[in-house]
Amino acid sequence: MLGGIAGYLTVPGYSEVFAEAGFGDAVELAAGGADRQTLVRALPAAAAGTVGLVGDLDAVRARIDAYAEAGLDEIALVPATAGDPGGERTLTALRPA
Repeated sequence: MLGGIAGYLTVPGYSEVFAEAGFGDAVELAAGGADRQTLVRALPAAAAGTVGLVGDLDAVRARIDAYAEAGLDEIALVPATAGDPGGERTLTALRPA
């Protein structure tokens, strides 16, 4: 997930948001031309939870509920598929009851 974030660190609009979220050092490295692996190492693990739904089932459901309470009416789920072909386990766990 951090690798995905690294790709946005130089994109106008996103870079400012990441800097405001506390990842200014990584944004500066990216602006200076740092490679992806350097950027991934510069990002704290917590950065993944800042932009994504990360954690166990209860944590992810709580974040989804918080987004809904804030007025978001549609959430796109793009599960990480390492060890979970096609994200089936993730999508099954999060499907509406």
